[in-house]
Parts: sequence; C-alpha cells; structure tokens
Amino acid sequence: MLSSKEIRQIFIDFFRERGHIFIPSSPVIPWDDPTLLFANAGMNQFKNIFLGIKEPEVKRAVNTQKCIRAGGKHNDLEAVGKDGYHHTFFEMLGNWSFGDYYKKEAIEWAWELLTVVYQLPKEKLFATVHNSDEESYNLWKNNTDIDLSHIFYCGDKDNFWEMGETGPCGPCTEIHYDCGIEHCTKKDIPDHKCQLNGNCNRFIELWNLVFIQYNREENGSLSPLKSRYVDTGAGFERLVRILQNAYSNYETDLFMPIIDKISQMSGVPYNPESAMSFRVIADHIRCLCFALADGGFPSNEGRGYVLRRILRRAARHGRLLGFSEPFMFHLVDPVIEIMSESFPELKGKEAYLKMVIKAEEERFNATLDKGLEIFDQICANSTGKVIPGKDAFQLYDTYGFPLDLTINLAEERGFKVDTAGFEEEMKKQRERARKSSKFNYKWEDMDWIELLPSTATEFVGYDTFNLEANIQRYRIDDEGKIHLQLDRTPFYAESGGQIADTGRIYNEDFELEVIDVKKIEEQFIHIGHIIKGAISSPLVKAEIDLKRRKDIARNHTATHILHRALKMVLGEYVQQKGSYVAPDYLRFDFTHLKALTQDEINRVEDIVNEIVKENRPVHIDIKDINEARSDGAIALFGEKYGQKVRVVSVENFSKELCGGTHISATGEIGLFKILSESSSSAGIRRIEAVTGRGAEKYVRSLQERIANLASMLNVPEKMIETRLENLQNRITELEDELKKKEQKNSSFEVDRLLDKIAEYPDFRLLCATVEAEPEKLRELGDILKDRAKDAISLLFTIDGEKITVLCVVGRDLMDKFNAGKIVKAVSQKLNGKGGGRADSAMGGGKNPEKLSELMPRIPDIVRSTL
Repeated sequence: MLSSKEIRQIFIDFFRERGHIFIPSSPVIPWDDPTLLFANAGMNQFKNIFLGIKEPEVKRAVNTQKCIRAGGKHNDLEAVGKDGYHHTFFEMLGNWSFGDYYKKEAIEWAWELLTVVYQLPKEKLFATVHNSDEESYNLWKNNTDIDLSHIFYCGDKDNFWEMGETGPCGPCTEIHYDCGIEHCTKKDIPDHKCQLNGNCNRFIELWNLVFIQYNREENGSLSPLKSRYVDTGAGFERLVRILQNAYSNYETDLFMPIIDKISQMSGVPYNPESAMSFRVIADHIRCLCFALADGGFPSNEGRGYVLRRILRRAARHGRLLGFSEPFMFHLVDPVIEIMSESFPELKGKEAYLKMVIKAEEERFNATLDKGLEIFDQICANSTGKVIPGKDAFQLYDTYGFPLDLTINLAEERGFKVDTAGFEEEMKKQRERARKSSKFNYKWEDMDWIELLPSTATEFVGYDTFNLEANIQRYRIDDEGKIHLQLDRTPFYAESGGQIADTGRIYNEDFELEVIDVKKIEEQFIHIGHIIKGAISSPLVKAEIDLKRRKDIARNHTATHILHRALKMVLGEYVQQKGSYVAPDYLRFDFTHLKALTQDEINRVEDIVNEIVKENRPVHIDIKDINEARSDGAIALFGEKYGQKVRVVSVENFSKELCGGTHISATGEIGLFKILSESSSSAGIRRIEAVTGRGAEKYVRSLQERIANLASMLNVPEKMIETRLENLQNRITELEDELKKKEQKNSSFEVDRLLDKIAEYPDFRLLCATVEAEPEKLRELGDILKDRAKDAISLLFTIDGEKITVLCVVGRDLMDKFNAGKIVKAVSQKLNGKGGGRADSAMGGGKNPEKLSELMPRIPDIVRSTL
C-alpha cells in the first residue's frame, strides 16, 4: 500500500517528467491578498496571472497547495467531524498550464496518472463535462479508454468555474470515484438513486480540471481570453483514502497517528460513538499547526478570530473525551512527524506551536467554565424552553461556543435554540465587519489624466537615488493631493513594515513634494503636494531624500539583527509578527507569552550592539525561492514572494527574505537602543528602539533631562541618586509622623464617639455622622472594634449626594448580630446597597436628607436583623 508521502511525490514527479516546474505552496495566511481570510484553493497564488496583471514566470507548474476553508464564502468548519471527508485544512494537488498545453494533455495525463500510475480501477471512475464543452467530451471518448457510459454532460452549477461575478472563467471536467453502495448515506430512503453530484457519499469528486478560456463581462456575456489556462485541483486526502482503501479520509496515515495519540492520552477508543470528537480534534490540530507556522495567530478579529474558534471547538470536543486540562499541544509532534518532510516550514517550530496552543487552551478552559455559567443563567431566564438567538450569539461571540455546542447543551435540558435569531445576529456582525474593513488604497474609480500609456513601474531605488522618468498619469484627490504614476522610480513604496521614501519630483514647469508612495500590483503611485507650477510635460527628475532613506535603512537592518538576537535569548520559536520601520525609530512585534525581564532586554541589546561594533558586511543576493529556503533564509511577516527572492544576510549572523532597503555594513547603525518593551496583544510582545541619528537624539535628550533634574535638585549630576534617596527617606519619615498624628487624632475622635453610645435592652448602639474619607472611616471602625467590644457602631459620612455607611460589631455581640446584614438593611433604606463580613461591613446610599429621618429608626432596623 502506498503511503501518503509516496502518493504526493508520485503526483509531483509525474508532472515534472512532463515539463512542469514544482512551485512550493504559498502560505495559508495570504498576507498579500486582503480579499481572503485563508488560502482556500490552489489557484490563489496564481490569481494575478489569470487576471492578466502578472506575467507567468513558468509555462507549466505543479504543486500541492495548503488550503484552509473555515471562514468567508468557503466555510466547512461546522461540517468537520460529521462525516469522513470535510476538513478545515487540506491539500490540493494541481498541475497548471499558463498559455501552454490545454484540454487534450490535461485529460490524457489525468487519466494516465489515475489508471496507469496509481492503478485505480477504470470501472470506478466517471467523468462529467460542461454541456457546452463537446471538445472535452470527445477527448474523453477518443483519447482515453473510459467506459463511454461513464461520461456525463452537466450544467453550470457543477461544470463551469468562475473566479467571481466578472473575470476569468471557463468550463471544467470533473473526475469522480465510485466508493461503493456501502458508502451511500441515503440507501435506506425509498426510491433513492445514487448519482454523480448526488450528495449521498457514494460518488466523490476526485479531480477537477478547469479550462479558463473566457472573461465574464459586466453584462454577463463571455469573451475569449488572450491566453488559455489549465487549472486543476485534486483533493489529496480523498486520493489517499482511495489508494489506501480506507473507509474515510480519517482512517489514512494522514490522520491515524494523531487519532492514536488522542486515544492513548484519553483512554477512549476510536469507534463510531466517539469518532466525531476524534475527527474534529485531528482535523483542527493540523489546521492550527499550519496556520500558526505560516504567521497566523489566535485573536479576536479576522482570521485570528477564526483560528481561536477552531481551537476552542477542538478543545470542547476534548472535554467530551474526558480531557479537563490542556491536551492539544501534545498533538503537535505527530502532525510535524507526518507533514514536515513535505512542508519544511513546520520544522523548528515545535516549541512555538506548543506554546501558543497550550496558552490558548488554558485561556479557553477558564472562558468555557464562565460560558457554562452564563448558559445556566440563560436557561433559567428563558421562557418557553427556547434560548433566544441573541443569547446563543453571545455564547458564540464572547465565549467561543459554536452554535452546535449550544444546541447540544440545550437539547440535554429539553430546550431549543432560536437558530434564525442567531443567524440574524451573525448577519449584523458581518455587516459591522464589512463596514469596518480598511483598505490602504483604492484607485479603481479614480479619474486619471493620461500622459503616456500605463505600464508596470520599474523600481531602481536600491542603488539609484535620483533619475529621469516619465509621468504616465496623474490625478488630484479630494484633499488636493497629487497622485502620480511614473514609468521608473527610485522611491521605495510602503511595504513589509517599511514606510515609503519622501523627496521631490520636478522639471522646469513644476515641483512636487512627495510625502508617500503606494504600490498597487506593479504600479508605483507617488503622492504629494505641488510646491510650484503645474504638470505639463511627462519628462521629470525624481529624487529621494537620501539622508532620510539611510536612517530608514539603519532601522530596517537593525530589525533583522534584533529578530535573530531575540531567537538567541528567548528561543527559536520567536517569530516576527509585524514591524514598522521609520527614519526616527523602529517597532518590532514578535511572539512571546510574557514580558521580557530587564536582564533579557539587556542581553538582546548587547548582542545587537556587538554585531554593530563588528561592522559585519550586509549581503544582498537574488536567489530562487527554493534555494533561499534551503539555505535557511527566514520569510518575513507580511512579505509577498515570487519565484525569485531577495535575500538579505548579515554575515555569519542572520539571513532573511526581504524587499526593503538596507545599509551595506552593520557599523552604519552606530548605536542600537531599546526604548520600551510592552504587550501588543495576547501572546505578542512589542519592542521599540532607535538607531543612528535617532539614538543620538535619544541620548542627548537623556543628558538634558539629567542636567535639568540636577539643576532642580541643586546638586551635581553624580549626586542625583544620593539626593533622591535622602529625599525619599525624609518623605517616609514625614509620612510616618503624619500617620501617628492621624492615629492620635482618630483616638481622640473615638473617645468623643464613645460618649455617644446609647443603651438599649438587648444591645448598646453607637450611631453617628462623621467627616472622614473611606480609609479614615475604616480606621475609626478598627479602633471602635477594639474599644467598644460590647456595642454595635454605625458611622455615616456624607459626600455630596452620596452617603457611606460603616458598621462594626463588637466581639461580645457577634453571636447575635451580623455587620453585613445590618449594613445591607440600613443601605436599602437609603436607596443603596451594602454588605460584608460579620464583624465589619460597608455600604452606601443616596438622598442625604433621608438620614435625619432614618436615625431614630436605626435601633429597630438593627433589631430586625436578629
């Protein structure tokens, strides 16, 4: 029996032998595509080729793409575990033709691979084609030996692929596999007939061959594309299931080591009764490992919120298997054992993955317990045995309860859930999210003034800082700023955390002060203010602020050194989660679950400054991405990578993929100084630091502050600490003297109060109004507790419209009276509330005018608490 590793490699090798270049999977976190939560299809990383925005670097490609479908349009999350083939994370095997071969080769090769190489039985394979695609039908009929009765025409729903309402599209042909009547989930339904696309689980779609040949226009019509493309996708988990003759995807070597580990840890066997929880956990831990390894992180918004939901759903199913403590982090090891050979980005991240997952599990355990309390309250307050949709949504949104969990808990108590109301709340949330979505730069609807044809902008700013260029087009926005596109530019556009260059663009007719630069696909848009004149001729000079650029470069190179230093001090699990590189300072976000100690900060700072003092060369090389990764280069958060990548190396220290600007040797940094270390969000720490001129300015500012402080204290700078220490000691002495005087005054105050104790048949009572802050009131109560052991003391203080009540019960009366009950009763009479211990309690109320009326009644109120 073939292993999953062998099945995957056979697919890749088959197409390599036919001229395809292996393209590594893009990350499941598509930082360069704001339209996607996760990479959800093999075509994601090639989308701009199909849209005609980008030229293909190869004509034929093969890959296995990591995909997550757990949010947005493609969302399989709630279905996972209920059957044997839905997943949040899965692999999509694919072969691609970018204007090269077309239908004939795609169909012939797919049939050859499945029947000759994998040796799947031909009688179990079926093909569907679009009802307009006679060409594909005839290719199946004449170029393969498929049973003719196994070829079917289908409509748009099943056999026409479209990227969106407009854009590239085309017919597809799907290959289906007959799993056998025993897999039919509807065989007991009278008159049921198993059929392709029938959703009864007998026939499963195995491979989809998409032929992109049209563009869908806004009026709905189809027009031929300039080039034709082949985009195929074969579900890897399904293919492994079939080739390993497993009942479901989960009984393959992709999942069983994880399931076995869960069974071993829980003591629960994997069987039909427990299968759903095992499947949910096994699927979700794979999804989490890949998402976290590719830069995702659990949070309260966006894709981070989806990851948090996934983890919490798995943790809840762990409870159903008997786990009461964090357990999922133990499953990281089998995931990496199964997958890291094919996806090396998992290697070396074991400790980090376990740390994040364990911390999230611990957080959820506390949240889940609180959520169950809220669920109990909801049930108690619900009428008609129905849990309102708004309450179900609160459990989902605040406490991470999936709707199916709330439904299951409700059913156990004989309740139902208003699912329609829940969906309405979900709809409102999506609308809020849509309205709050932020996009950096919109230009589709801009009115441009064209001077020359618009083309991709050539960026030459790594080595060239001023040049001649041509304006291709420009516009004026509502704020009066000029947006200007050049054919070539020395200006670096904001990207990967590094802010844009500034400078000027000018000729004899005008001068533009450039304040920002945006990159939209391959076009650079320079934004700024007209200093003089007006744009007329296209030929201009473009010149960046070089001094500012070098300040930015110092800070950018420093972030690379800082990243490596943090790994050395804290552990290799540290990952960059964001950065901001400006001329005056740098900000660096990284994964770590607790604040750095001062010793750790010092060690990081020392390592960076040692590298600076050694003046190590900074090398920049252009490499194939596979070569760069094999050389150990780290991919940075938020960067977009092509087949060729830019590798920035600090000699014998760090090596990262980066498109930013850098200095040529570390000595140019001058000095690296950490300004602060703080929390950015849960599990993310933030360091702010300065280098070069920014560090010089910081040191000068420190010197000025020290000099000012010395002047204020009237001592030499070297005596500041001694002077402050003496002052602190004197302050402490004065505070002690003041406290003693206050205590003496309080004692005098108590003597005065003791004279007001009234005698009653069953107790002695002190009831008085005093002028005192809450702390002083407590102090008076403590003294009365000792000096009036046979009395109840009730003190009132008034502050505007607020009344504070203190009650202390002397030791001799504590067997009869309770201070908490007395304060509660008195406060209620003052339209307030209160309570506390049996010997001492505080409360409060409003309406001070009521106090005079209340005073005569207090003995009766006290007596009523007996």
